[in-house]
Amino acid sequence: MGLTRLLFVLSILISIPGLALELPVTDSAHISLTQPMPSLITKGPISDEDTPAYWLIQDYHQDLYGAAIQPNAHASWHKVSLLGKFEDDKYRDKIIVINSHYLRHFRFYLFEKNKLIDSKKVGLLDSKRQISGMHGQPRHYNSPHFRFKIKNNQRLTLLLNKQNDGPGILPLDIYSEQAYEDIIRRQNIFWGGVISVLLAMAFYNILVYAMHRSYAYLWYLAFHCTTFLYFGAINGYGNLIWPSAMQDWLAQNIMTMNFFLLFLIVNFANVFLEAKRFSPWHYKYIHHLSVMGISGAAACFFVPEYYLIPLFSAVQLGASIFGISMGFTALKNGYSPALYFLISWAFTIFGGAVGIATVMDKLPANFITLHGFLFGTIMELFLLSIALASRLKYVEKKLLAQSYLYPDVNAANFSYLKRHLPIHIPKLLLEHKSLAMVVADMKGFRELVGLYGPNTLSEVYRHNTELMRQYINQQRWAVPLPINNKKSIYMVALPGEQILLLIAATPDNIDTIIDIMLAEAEKNIIIRDMTINIKYQLGYAFLNIDEEMPETFRKAQTALLTAIQEKRKYLPFEHRQDLILSDRLVLIHELQEAIEQDQFEIYIQPQLSINTQTLAGGEILLRWPHAQKGIIYPGKFIILAEQSGVIFSITKIVILKTCIWLEKLQKNATAKTKDFRVSINLSALDMAEPKLLPYLEECLKKHNISAHSILLEVTESAVMDNPQEFLNTIRKLKAAGFLIAIDDFGTGYSSMMYLQNMQADELKIDLAFIRDIHLNPTNQNIVKAIVQLAHSCGAHTVAEGVQSKEELIYLRKLDCHLAQGFYWSPAVPLAQFEQEFLLRTPFFD
Repeated sequence: MGLTRLLFVLSILISIPGLALELPVTDSAHISLTQPMPSLITKGPISDEDTPAYWLIQDYHQDLYGAAIQPNAHASWHKVSLLGKFEDDKYRDKIIVINSHYLRHFRFYLFEKNKLIDSKKVGLLDSKRQISGMHGQPRHYNSPHFRFKIKNNQRLTLLLNKQNDGPGILPLDIYSEQAYEDIIRRQNIFWGGVISVLLAMAFYNILVYAMHRSYAYLWYLAFHCTTFLYFGAINGYGNLIWPSAMQDWLAQNIMTMNFFLLFLIVNFANVFLEAKRFSPWHYKYIHHLSVMGISGAAACFFVPEYYLIPLFSAVQLGASIFGISMGFTALKNGYSPALYFLISWAFTIFGGAVGIATVMDKLPANFITLHGFLFGTIMELFLLSIALASRLKYVEKKLLAQSYLYPDVNAANFSYLKRHLPIHIPKLLLEHKSLAMVVADMKGFRELVGLYGPNTLSEVYRHNTELMRQYINQQRWAVPLPINNKKSIYMVALPGEQILLLIAATPDNIDTIIDIMLAEAEKNIIIRDMTINIKYQLGYAFLNIDEEMPETFRKAQTALLTAIQEKRKYLPFEHRQDLILSDRLVLIHELQEAIEQDQFEIYIQPQLSINTQTLAGGEILLRWPHAQKGIIYPGKFIILAEQSGVIFSITKIVILKTCIWLEKLQKNATAKTKDFRVSINLSALDMAEPKLLPYLEECLKKHNISAHSILLEVTESAVMDNPQEFLNTIRKLKAAGFLIAIDDFGTGYSSMMYLQNMQADELKIDLAFIRDIHLNPTNQNIVKAIVQLAHSCGAHTVAEGVQSKEELIYLRKLDCHLAQGFYWSPAVPLAQFEQEFLLRTPFFD
């Protein structure tokens, strides 16, 4: 124990009753009293009838100070003897400052011997409260304070009267006038800085909220605003920026704001931490804490504050533990912004503990400890601002990760392949000695749409990818794709029913891995009593640290295309495939030139009545006479035209040349051309082209052709790409007078619903069912069913690829209407067709 404190204790022990603690007042600019003062507790609240002279002579005890500053319904008196110690007899102006700004009842009494020479009421609820000092200076935020004069060897006794519904009154500071002005100036700068920081944080978060609307920001701003008011009342800086009446009201309702702050921070934590998702157990009790906060705030208007302090302390402790637990749970569940939330709580709790310990005289009172709670809360607000920014970044990353996922499927999408995966390839190559990129084409999904409708596709695709994910997850060669998602992602869903995955394999074992994987992937799966089998064709290429990922992807796609063309289950990339691809690219370029130079010729294959073998019409077919390669058939260049986006340009050439020829036939009409009609093939891309119908109508009008002279053939598979758009186009074409035929019927995937909606005029039976039909019972049953189906729908049938008399005779038995094939004639140039079929009467045995 220090010498000063020892002397102080001895002086208390030997003092006579009524003797106060003696505090020397010198010319020192600042004198501070931080030791417990001799105190006296009175029953009941402060009353204006209290006689200060009576309390001057009472017996004060230092050991009562702790009880005197505890909040309760009673009042307390504190006694200090002030002794002037100066070198001359001049009066010195001094100012006593109490560092508590929200005392409801507080009074100064200054005695010289037994004579009361000055007094001042400064409590918030004191009647006739004096708001200025002895010299009339205006009241400001550094109150309560009390001005007095003292000279050398003058002994004055100071009585402090306080109702114990507020904080303690130590430290008690005595300043000279100049020191007081200096401290006020420094505090003005300090509080101006505090106000600026708080306002800057608020405006920043308002600005961010304006750009990123979020309930978390609203709760934060409500908490921030209330905190600003709260400390404005506790620390007094509110007098600088709002009216005294508002400051007094706030200072009288500190406990109300305590409960309200509890309500706000709990609800902020709920929204910020996404408690329902990341901390579901805590989420169940958020409502209860909210009710407690609002109820406590309301109770403060009816129940004295000192009764609510124990309750609030218990609730605050419980809420703090609850909030920290909720933050830890959210952080544990992968919600990274919770880290800043937890750190902010640590600062607040530490700052609050420092403040409470200082008020309870457990820590020395100084500028830092007295404002510990303020500093802790400012750090909390600052860290919560960082937490909100972190939350925005977290949500952005999450949304970005979601944007990289195929909807409702455990697979990444094409955007992920283009933008995100290339960034991680170097790291993946460091983790795996050899890495292969596999691109797989899935067969069988179009059949599902045709059989069960488009809604089934998503369910089957989702189920299939989840089964594959579960299987791949267990394999040593599996390589999860780097993406922010709870479930491991192993596949990228590509356009056109393709998927991509990475395999940790070498050239020596990759074929074995693919064989095993295909065996698993092609197993039958059952969904809603449907047995489904998906087939795969694959192409793969090995990744290289010296090669860009898009190039590897190109190689894998090239290998897949080659596997499809060669009807192989899977193939690795080989350089010879690039040569084949190069030939395709050259052909695409030449195809464009052929369109621009009008190099195409149209041929026609006759269609005849099976019963009478008379000419009924013909199917328009296209040929490309190539200068070096000879005649190129549609099977080779139509696919290239679709892939390169020039198919509609070719279709327009066919339509125009056909209309010109039909116009010529009309001018030279014969009995054979009176009801003659032609069929024109349309691709799926043509059906999606908005200019198709306008162009058809323009050509018909220009060449004076009836729409009934043209039958438009579409494949069954065309309906699968966009069923609604396809059916809308069909309706518009039929409304314009065109006849509609379904080409290659029986090989596609149309459901009965689509067939009914299309109301086709003609069903063309694919040659695969016609070949040797007289010898194949299965084909006989299929064709018989198609013919009956056509009859029930009001359509007629056309058999393609008839090559023998036996086939013709059997088709006649099945009541098929028309036929075409080499039995009569292949597709021939228009001039030859005119000569052989229009200018003479062909006879067939």
